Amino acid sequence: MHINRKFNFMKRWIRIILAIAVACAVTGGIIAYRIFNKPHRDVTQETGVALTAQQLYDAFKTNEQAANQKYLDKAIQLTGEIADISKNQEGNIVVNFKTNDPLVMINCTFKTNPGELKPGQNITFKGICTGYIPDANVVINEGVLAK
Repeated sequence: MHINRKFNFMKRWIRIILAIAVACAVTGGIIAYRIFNKPHRDVTQETGVALTAQQLYDAFKTNEQAANQKYLDKAIQLTGEIADISKNQEGNIVVNFKTNDPLVMINCTFKTNPGELKPGQNITFKGICTGYIPDANVVINEGVLAK
């Protein structure tokens, strides 16, 4: 009788552990599904914080923490002069805006092809600020040409 009681006790714990494992797996699956199926932001529908390329760079250079709170993951409407144009690994157009520091650029990636752009041209770009790489650049993604 003593062995049977131990067996029932272990059987109960195994069921509890299996129930917890199944609950964790279901919860993890729901979270993963929501993350991967989250709709992308449409920056064209958002009002962007209007700045020049120099103002954005100065904000990050002066106080990165305050600039992160103010601009990180926000829509930015950036006006400035194009320093150069390239394509990234995904084939998206990347425009670097000039700043007063020749070693630092504002790096802006378009989500769709903006058409004909040239270095030296002044444009207004709207995108999502994703961060600052000290002494290198401020990064803005998911951008479009603002009218």
